[in-house]
Amino acid sequence: MSTNPPETGKKYDVAISFLVQDSALAQVLADKLSEGLEVFFFPHNQEELAGTDGLESMRVAFKSDTLLNVVLYRERWGNTPWTAVEAAAVKDSCLATGFRSLFFFVVQPTTKLPDWLPDTHVRFNYSDFTLEQAVGAIKMRVQERGGHFTPMTAAKRAGILKAEDSYRWAKSEMNSSQGLDKISLQVKEMFIEIERQCEEVNAASHLQLEFETQYVPGNAHQVCILRNDRVGMIVIWRQTNSNTLEGSGLFVQEFNGRMLFNSEIGRLMQLKRPDQVAEHKYEPELSRCREYGWKVKGSSTEFITSVAFAEKCVIQFVDLIERYNSGKVKKMEW
Repeated sequence: MSTNPPETGKKYDVAISFLVQDSALAQVLADKLSEGLEVFFFPHNQEELAGTDGLESMRVAFKSDTLLNVVLYRERWGNTPWTAVEAAAVKDSCLATGFRSLFFFVVQPTTKLPDWLPDTHVRFNYSDFTLEQAVGAIKMRVQERGGHFTPMTAAKRAGILKAEDSYRWAKSEMNSSQGLDKISLQVKEMFIEIERQCEEVNAASHLQLEFETQYVPGNAHQVCILRNDRVGMIVIWRQTNSNTLEGSGLFVQEFNGRMLFNSEIGRLMQLKRPDQVAEHKYEPELSRCREYGWKVKGSSTEFITSVAFAEKCVIQFVDLIERYNSGKVKKMEW
């Protein structure tokens, strides 16, 4: 146990800072910790922040209102608009408490940690421990700082259920006309970002990626094709029904030959269509922060923003080229 004197009078026992892709993990942590502690978790505290300066309220929550700041860390943490505000507040809190107010939870193995984090500070690596062990370690740190567990009350439980009901209702809205329009815009944003990423690759390397997108609002299929002279990839959004997500999906397909662009069909001849060597399926998802994006189909894996998904696709295509060049992809048979 720590020999430092306990601190009392804080509004929250724990505040959780996270990237939107880790909102599902943050939600589980918040739910488990809320059974006996006061937790600041943004999706649950939106009503509390309403009518205030949101950025300032977020800053104060992490800087001075909380006994322990739990950071779910990936390399992009601190480099997005919201987490940049939270990171500055967390650093201020660390300086004021000698880093006793920080629980640094490394979600994904990395060697790149913030420069301000002391080498001697204990880090919790998610790859080495279970989620239950993380919850137990956080509770212990809260106790060391003077926090106390309080029994779950009916009112507190009702508040948690209210937040969950609000999220379920927001997810159901994905099937509304407004929700479908938002998903369509996410597809458009993703295609634009794929093109931008390809242009960056072309400018920075010898690889010359070719690309063509076919995005028409309201179409059942939206398509983005990537290719070089040896392999190809198609990113397809299929919306089977115009008024529901049922049967819809986002597909990333890899091929072992050069693809024809849609604009070339009818003008150029292709003796044989390349063989599909892989397919990855995704579906629309709503993060706990109410942001539209994607997840692996049928799973509860991490949330992927459209910008991050675009980067993932381009990296996957570059890897496909390398796998083909090294003989790991079966060549097309004529």
